[in-house]
Amino acid sequence: MSISRDNTPELNRDEYTEFIYNETCFGEPIAPENAEDVAAGISRALELESRPIFLEGLSARLMQLGIACTVDDVEIMLTEVKRRFKEILGFSCPRTVLEWIKGTTPGITNRKNHYDLCYALEMDFQQTAVFFQKHYLTLPFNVKSSVDAVFMYALYHKKPYSAVTELLEKSKGFASQEKAHTSTSQIVSAILELDDDERFLCYLSKHCYDNKQQFRLARNIIIKEMETVKDILLKYESDRVLSSERLGSLTIEALLGVKYQGSGKKIRNSDLPKRFTESLPNDVTLGKIVNGDVASYELLRKTLMLLKFYNFYFEADNSDPDTIGGNLMDFYEELNSVLISCGFAQLYVRHPFDCLILYCANSYDPIDALYCVIQN
Repeated sequence: MSISRDNTPELNRDEYTEFIYNETCFGEPIAPENAEDVAAGISRALELESRPIFLEGLSARLMQLGIACTVDDVEIMLTEVKRRFKEILGFSCPRTVLEWIKGTTPGITNRKNHYDLCYALEMDFQQTAVFFQKHYLTLPFNVKSSVDAVFMYALYHKKPYSAVTELLEKSKGFASQEKAHTSTSQIVSAILELDDDERFLCYLSKHCYDNKQQFRLARNIIIKEMETVKDILLKYESDRVLSSERLGSLTIEALLGVKYQGSGKKIRNSDLPKRFTESLPNDVTLGKIVNGDVASYELLRKTLMLLKFYNFYFEADNSDPDTIGGNLMDFYEELNSVLISCGFAQLYVRHPFDCLILYCANSYDPIDALYCVIQN
């Protein structure tokens, strides 16, 4: 397994993932005006969302540890995970984790639970990173968060869980460093080189960040991409008044094909997968990103992806299958490179959002295809 420049393992594809990838990226190009093509893409994304990907990962790991089970053996998994939390971590398995095993989709807020389960399953650094991306469907090791930084340090340097507990307790009171702007890659490099708990804590105390300071590069790229959208709107929407507020609304309309404002009920009430519709940008949240206000990881990642998609394909010539395939691969590589540089999870075709974006890219008119998917 290779490691990318942000120290995140490149994701290997199993047989099922390879099938989805080939069908999504290399299948017959879709025609947006064809309702069957649009429905097929949505159906594929819904099927991905319905798969118990967390339980697939959990049962596979338990099998590696000698516990015979499948995704349907809930009681076996519950019993073993409870035992491991008690014996390895020294405390009872949180109710949240138990609910995951019973079928609730893992959230992405309390990341300590995610790391604790990986520790209880005796995963190493690389296995934890892959589990986050494939089975939690989120990024591992957001090192501008002190909790993530502690777990990355401990896992990479093979520290016992008792060290994790101590480091988390000692770092709990660290204040956010408002004037610290060290890049994510620099922080990662420093953590990997610091195999001394006190030196690590000293470094961490000087590199704690609040939400506004995290993903600074992503915010800057989003603003830059919005400028490109603005230029397009000025060129083709010159008859409209482009105040700052109006620009935000028109940008969302350009990205999603609908007037998605405020609560965005038109999209959330659709038949699209929840993992597609949740945290989509609207005019309000787009303004928060631009102003540097609190913004979730999912919102930032999806906003960046939609902007890159729109700006890439607005000028692209997708008139024949060969051109479509070449453009798709160029788009894939360009977007993946940007996501990784921003500290975001790389493209993963088994994520319903990523899958639908790539499905629409394999089209004679990708932007219109996305509009048709959203307005199904």
